[in-house]
Amino acid sequence: MSEVKIAWGLGVDGIMRHISEVKKGKACDCICPSVNCSSPLIANQGSKKAHYFSHKAHTGCSGESALHLAAKQVLEDSASENLHLILPEIHATYSSTDMAGETVEKALVQVSNFQMVKAQQEVKLNNDLIADVVSQSAKDESLAVEIFVTNAKDEVGERKYSSVNVDAIEIDLSVLSWNVDRNELKVFVLKTANRRWLHCRKKNQLEKKLKLLVDNEIIEINRSYLANLYTIAKSLSTNINIPNFTWPSLTVNKELSNSERFIVSREPKVTHFNDDWLPLKYGYKGTAVVEKKVNIDVVLFVVNNLRQVMTHSSPTLLISYDEQMNIDDLQFNLRWKNIDAWREKLEKIANAELIKKEQEIVNRTQKRSAFVQDFKNANETVKMQILCKKLGLRQPEQLSKYVYCWNSSWDVWRTVVWAYKIHGNKGYIIDANDIASDPWLESLLGFSVDYEAYESRRKMVGFWLKKLFELGYLRRVGWTKYEVESSQLKSFLPWAYIR
Repeated sequence: MSEVKIAWGLGVDGIMRHISEVKKGKACDCICPSVNCSSPLIANQGSKKAHYFSHKAHTGCSGESALHLAAKQVLEDSASENLHLILPEIHATYSSTDMAGETVEKALVQVSNFQMVKAQQEVKLNNDLIADVVSQSAKDESLAVEIFVTNAKDEVGERKYSSVNVDAIEIDLSVLSWNVDRNELKVFVLKTANRRWLHCRKKNQLEKKLKLLVDNEIIEINRSYLANLYTIAKSLSTNINIPNFTWPSLTVNKELSNSERFIVSREPKVTHFNDDWLPLKYGYKGTAVVEKKVNIDVVLFVVNNLRQVMTHSSPTLLISYDEQMNIDDLQFNLRWKNIDAWREKLEKIANAELIKKEQEIVNRTQKRSAFVQDFKNANETVKMQILCKKLGLRQPEQLSKYVYCWNSSWDVWRTVVWAYKIHGNKGYIIDANDIASDPWLESLLGFSVDYEAYESRRKMVGFWLKKLFELGYLRRVGWTKYEVESSQLKSFLPWAYIR
């Protein structure tokens, strides 16, 4: 087992001695400073190795308390010289929020020292707390000092000092070499070592001071908020140059039997703000008129205070104001309260609109069914008359041949496809496969849906769409798919032969 080396021993006079301050060998007259050891030490002061104390006999002592005891001795000696002990910086902060939710924070850093006139080691502060050193100042102020070599104080240790309300610091010597001499140790303990507060009554005092400053500043800020709000309120009462409010809408969503949806909405607006405004803790309360006929209450309040707003049963316009917003239109946020009667009225309007639209669907369905039936039963000449009238074209003088798979003539099926799938549908995607099985075309022409007839239609319409593509009327987007580009050509005859 290696020999334990320590640089400090306890002299017979009770004073801690550095290895450089004693005679060589047994003549050092020092014992191990460890409470659990106290064995005689030998001063090893050779010419090759660093000087050190060793135990005269093997004891198993680690010697860890030597530097700790030496530091306490340094404090005691320094107090007898009325020296200053540098204190840790005191960092005090306090923050709170104003009525708009904005944080107001103040901080203070104070640097000071403690002039010691007296110091005593191992002072019992209560049954559960013994300080390494307690020093006194000329002003009879007390400061407890803890020396950290191997074990720093934890939160429990900090709470102990808080419970007795004694100022206390901890000096960190954990980075020091085991053989540091007295002068180096003195400078380190008094000035340069890292140190922190375990408990600082001054910090509490500074925080109280900061709290007073912050609270007073918030009072002034809140007064400013309310003053600005009052100016806005009186400006509203002039009913001139009212801000460009984004008025909240009331909406009702409805769904029709064909799955289509529609919205009925209203945007109630104040047409007149009255003169009187009553002060509230967070803003002002007034009255106004909506759409020149409905009396309402108005609450103008500082943003972030919605939960505090109290309203009665009458319709109320809530206007929150955020002066921190740079854009005027965004400084105000409006919402309605207590408008159930308005919503019920809008619901009735929406229901009436629903009934009207449903009837329109029925009428359109009946009209469409009648048209389909008439078109389907008409001969080829009448069908072309109907289609040409729809397209604004002159009817061809002669009809083309009948095509079984379309159950119509060449002229009719091409004109039907042009009229309902291409004409006026710019940007629309058409597919030969889809057209060949299209339900609307089937209802008009009554063609067969068997596979052979479908294939014939698909090939015919595919060939025709390709010709339209070559003419520049369509743009190809797939093998059988095209996008409609030019769809309203007045002179184009869809039944005409395309070479």
